[in-house]
Amino acid sequence: MSRERLAELFGTVHELLLEVGYERLTLDAVAARARSSKATLYRRWGSKSALVLAALTSEGAQPRYFFSDRDSSTLDEVFAGALGADYVSGDDLRMGFMLLHAASADPEFAAALRTQIIAPGADQLASIFEAAADRGEIVRDSPLFRRLAYLILTDLAFFPLLNGERDGEARSDLYRQVIRPALTFINRRGE
Repeated sequence: MSRERLAELFGTVHELLLEVGYERLTLDAVAARARSSKATLYRRWGSKSALVLAALTSEGAQPRYFFSDRDSSTLDEVFAGALGADYVSGDDLRMGFMLLHAASADPEFAAALRTQIIAPGADQLASIFEAAADRGEIVRDSPLFRRLAYLILTDLAFFPLLNGERDGEARSDLYRQVIRPALTFINRRGE
């Protein structure tokens, strides 16, 4: 398939996921809407879960985690940059909850979701903490960095639902009230 055709197909998968959810999404429905054949979809991806994960990890569809570590940035600058980013959209929240629900019922899908979508986000955040430790800003504690990365991803996913807020202020509070103090504590402990 051409790049454009794949983008169209993956767009169809996204639309159907938001319309009907993972459980009710079928390869028949994808094939019909995308003007493709079910046999082609099975030949290429082999299963609904493989097609869905391919669509979710395709170029341009991967989740944005709002954090980028520029070599010259301090940890505070990295988080300040993330605080100015757009927050998670309503469709992103719906998609995330729908995928978590699907993962709770399908251990194979859950494993693939963790490997292909969740772990890269956690790796990115943990690497930001590792880079800050390399610069001497904080004491290295890789297990804590990994745990904080998962805390941040969890907060991005659930805080808007729990509190009804989707602005950068919520992210600012998490960093100021939880993440930075945890890192400061370890820094003091390491002195």
